[in-house]
Amino acid sequence: MARITKGILGGFSGKVGTIVGANWRGQDIIRSTPKPNSRPPSEKQLLQQTKFKLVIDFLKPVKNIQRKYFGTGSGSKSRVNMAVSYTINEAIQMTGDIPELMYNKVLITKGDLAGFQTQPPLLRRETSSG
Repeated sequence: MARITKGILGGFSGKVGTIVGANWRGQDIIRSTPKPNSRPPSEKQLLQQTKFKLVIDFLKPVKNIQRKYFGTGSGSKSRVNMAVSYTINEAIQMTGDIPELMYNKVLITKGDLAGFQTQPPLLRRETSSG
């Protein structure tokens, strides 16, 4: 069952037959339902799934912070996607067949800090001796 969100000519969310409607990054999209796959995943696919799950579970508590402060939002990649991508590529090491996080390489935020340039300098109180 689908839900029409903006009237008869607007987008919808949900499934109607073999079509799925959704709102992605502010745009209404329609796509077909994926074909079922009966092949078991390869070893490389299973390894990538394990890495992805490890990173997603680790970053979940800081997702709201990364949504605002990780990098610069660029087109189709959200800031959270960039954080996950960075962590998988730069902060995972393999120990045997098991992926592990290298905590010293994990970034919670990335980019320029705004606001510090406009802050007044700290005033230092000088005392005179004598």
